[in-house]
Amino acid sequence: MPRSLATLSLAPWQIPQAAYGSQRLYRVSYSGPEGEGSFRVTLRLATPARYQIQAVDPVGRALWSLDVTNDQGLWLNHRSRDYCTFEGRFDVSGVPLGPFPLLALPALLIGRVPAEPAAPPPLAAGEVTFNDASGRKWAAVVDETGQVRSWSMSEDGPPTVWWMRRDDWAILSDRSRGVQVRWREVLRENLDREPNRLEPPPAFRETPCGDPDLPDTEG
Repeated sequence: MPRSLATLSLAPWQIPQAAYGSQRLYRVSYSGPEGEGSFRVTLRLATPARYQIQAVDPVGRALWSLDVTNDQGLWLNHRSRDYCTFEGRFDVSGVPLGPFPLLALPALLIGRVPAEPAAPPPLAAGEVTFNDASGRKWAAVVDETGQVRSWSMSEDGPPTVWWMRRDDWAILSDRSRGVQVRWREVLRENLDREPNRLEPPPAFRETPCGDPDLPDTEG
């Protein structure tokens, strides 16, 4: 008999406890309206409240960085040489791994659903559907071990974003932007201490982070 989500020890949007205290390197390829390319992403996942993500191009030049403590963070865009500080969740443009709040990126990279339900969802064997705080609808397929095999996201109609796991690769397709992103983990090692806090370089200018994506701002 198929197992329902109620028998699983971890919900599909939760990061496994064993993932904390690790540093992971991902190789990422991108295809979209701007062409094709590749970059590398390093995720330093110290605790649920402390992590850092940095992206560099194939020759090691910094593209963007994210430094988070609790729900406060620093976003650095090295290409446009600007930064913003934020509190709470907001969507950011210019990042292929989207369209999701920055605070959801660790879950996305690790292979979980990058959103939490606004209310406890109904449970069904092998799958779960729910609406997040922004009203977006999610549908995830979960196997008997609790691993997320695929998910889709829709806003006001059919799904526009899909994610699936294929062998060692994660594949994200965003129909609304005409983007497909593929990534796989190529290195994992223990993180023996929390990462040093990032600071904006003196030449960077501060810009607004955008509209927050918090439940109390909806409606």
